[in-house]
Amino acid sequence: MNRQRFLGNLILLLVLSIALAWRANAQQLVASTDPPQSSPQTPGTDVPVTQVPEKILTNFVEVGSGYRQLTNGFGDWSGGYARAVFATGRNIWNAEVNGQHEFGGGGVYLAAGDTYNFNSDWYASLTLGSSVGGFFWPRFRADAFVNRKWSGRKQFITTLGYGYYASKDVHRDQSVFIGTVYYFRGPWIIEDGVRFNVSTPGVVFSPAGFAAVTQGRNKHHYVTVNAGFGQEAYQIVGPTTVLTRFPSQNITTTWRQWTGKTWGFNLVGDYYHSPFYERGGGSFGFFKEF
Repeated sequence: MNRQRFLGNLILLLVLSIALAWRANAQQLVASTDPPQSSPQTPGTDVPVTQVPEKILTNFVEVGSGYRQLTNGFGDWSGGYARAVFATGRNIWNAEVNGQHEFGGGGVYLAAGDTYNFNSDWYASLTLGSSVGGFFWPRFRADAFVNRKWSGRKQFITTLGYGYYASKDVHRDQSVFIGTVYYFRGPWIIEDGVRFNVSTPGVVFSPAGFAAVTQGRNKHHYVTVNAGFGQEAYQIVGPTTVLTRFPSQNITTTWRQWTGKTWGFNLVGDYYHSPFYERGGGSFGFFKEF
């Protein structure tokens, strides 16, 4: 019965995501007579999403909440978040507070970072995070990336990154990330990346990758479909319970829509699959630019 309810909710989520993407595409066709704009962006939590000037979504605050349903008796996830990004000089500062209830436990994750523009070709970012409570949150996390813009329009970007993740048990991760982003003259962006991760104890190698397509323009909307796949060395699902060495796949649809000149909403739907459980749900938030 629980699986039937899960599949029913998942089908509803996918139908909603398709409908929202179709509506956003229709709105883009109406707005296509506007003068061409450059492009969009900001780094994501798990994989960096680096982009050229326009999709650098800066000077905004956003608050929202989310819910995910899991199969095989793993319970439900729920929580809320608040984040802010603002630019000053060569720096783009970001901060986030994320409270979650997962696998029967709860906690709050806090992170802050800076993206620094060295010149028109090079920029780099550093984000540090820690948590209060929540056995599933990291004790400490650090992510650093160096980005290079190429070509005459600076439309092609390469990224090299390093990450360190210390969980609240004995597990530690170190990873190297390689990724690219390309901005077309039209309202399309494609991204891909591979993360080479090594976990200890045991020196377990767990590579993972993703590919994403974004359609839209700043002040109108952005619709992004992101597909990820790879290996997981471990996943903490209880104070003393760890899932180890398994493949997983996920797909996420994000719709960021401006409904006013300086405000709008952000809708996310996602699905995750592993040999142990499936997870489906999403989040909804409001943002205000300043």
